[in-house]
Amino acid sequence: MEALPSHSGRPPIRTTSSSSGRSSTDLDSPSSFFPPSTAITQSLSSILNNPHASRSDASWSIFWPSASVGAPDFSAPISTSVSLPDVSRGEFQPYLSAIFESYSRFEDVRKHTSRETGDAIAESRGHGEALVSCLREVPALFFKEDFALEEGAVFRAACPFSPSIAENAELQERLTHYLDLVEMHLVREISLRSDSFFEAQVQLQGLNGEIVEACVKVRELKETIRILTGDLVGSAKQVQELNATRGNLVALHQMLTVILYVSHALSALKLVRFYYIISVQLLRI
Repeated sequence: MEALPSHSGRPPIRTTSSSSGRSSTDLDSPSSFFPPSTAITQSLSSILNNPHASRSDASWSIFWPSASVGAPDFSAPISTSVSLPDVSRGEFQPYLSAIFESYSRFEDVRKHTSRETGDAIAESRGHGEALVSCLREVPALFFKEDFALEEGAVFRAACPFSPSIAENAELQERLTHYLDLVEMHLVREISLRSDSFFEAQVQLQGLNGEIVEACVKVRELKETIRILTGDLVGSAKQVQELNATRGNLVALHQMLTVILYVSHALSALKLVRFYYIISVQLLRI
């Protein structure tokens, strides 16, 4: 009986009856030619070497191993590990010295920010717990902005009348408890805010002291400027003023000289006129 033609191009395998009892199915299976481990290894090698191959090629690679893939060589020597040199802390010292100042400033800013955030969270948490406790135990009627006990409806809601003495006593105790509770939380809020108030007061006093010190320094600076002005600038200023006065006097002297020349010229003109008049009268005679 002849077997079907092979798809791989190999000659067909002829099966004949033999004493071993193998059938054609046993001859077609890959295990009859290669052990299972070899078939699986060749299949993985084909997939890894050609990941874009079609599904049919991958299926054929299971049965027929690729001849291009060689068997791994386990006799190759194993590379020895390279010993790295020991690194000491002194080699990092230049880098640590370079970033020490910046890192210290960063740590200070981070600690300050964390401390302020923690204080703000604790303060807001304390304020919130006090408010929630008051709202939980004291009725919301007493927290209204338009609370007016003189109104009848508000009075009846706040102090419901009861003919029973025991209920009235219980109401009085409950109102007293509300009052004590509000006073307790009020004192707590005052104590929470007193720290910041006293801290602000201390800072204000420190600022006042710095202002007084600055005023003293300004006064000393003014006195120093006055002394320097009298010693160094006074003489130069006096020389400048005298020079300006001299210039003014020179200009005045020149102006007076011109006026004197004009006066002499007028006198000469008057004299010439007088001589002219006398000469004319003599000529007429």
